[in-house]
Amino acid sequence: MSAESGVSRPKGEISWEPRRQMTLESARKRSAVIRVLRLTFLVLSAVIIAVVLLYILVNALRKDVPAPPPLVEADGEVRMINPRFSGRDSAGRPYVVIADTATRRTDEPETTDLVNPRLDTAPGSDSSQVTAKRGVYQADKKILTLYDNVLFTTPNGYEYKTEHARFFIDSDSISGNQPVSGTGPMGSVSADSYNIIEGGKKVTFIGNVVTHIESANDQSGDSHE
Repeated sequence: MSAESGVSRPKGEISWEPRRQMTLESARKRSAVIRVLRLTFLVLSAVIIAVVLLYILVNALRKDVPAPPPLVEADGEVRMINPRFSGRDSAGRPYVVIADTATRRTDEPETTDLVNPRLDTAPGSDSSQVTAKRGVYQADKKILTLYDNVLFTTPNGYEYKTEHARFFIDSDSISGNQPVSGTGPMGSVSADSYNIIEGGKKVTFIGNVVTHIESANDQSGDSHE
């Protein structure tokens, strides 16, 4: 037997160093994985928060500004700002009534008092327009009554001024019991009261009627009464 064969080591002492080295390497790898996972989680959380905030911001910018709500007066009346009433007459032609303000009557829900009202009928070449300082709109009857500085135009080119007009929207007719003056392609006219039917196709003047008819062949511009 040789001298070297006389020295021997316990089995546990021989295998201890390799096992310890493998355990340290595994721990380092596990720590590195945990750090990567934590960093990934933080990055994903930041991205999600950024997306949510961006979505809220974009939707807030795109959101339409809401219309001003009706104002309730102390006496119980409801006042609307920039009201708009639209519909169609008996012939199917569209119309729209707008104003600066509208106050609904408590005892007549279908009746509304208007400030600076305007009525437009049948948009296009057949359109009529009526404006005034004050007005009363009866939605159920489609009647618009106007007062103070009433001005209306007809599709055939006439413009009338008066202090009172009652517009029957369904039949596209207007009547008034106050003096009226009008001008148009044929000349001018004034009277104590009037009726305008079917948007100006037929006009009737009553009381102290004065007309000035301009001749198309009169090049001098003289008028004939």
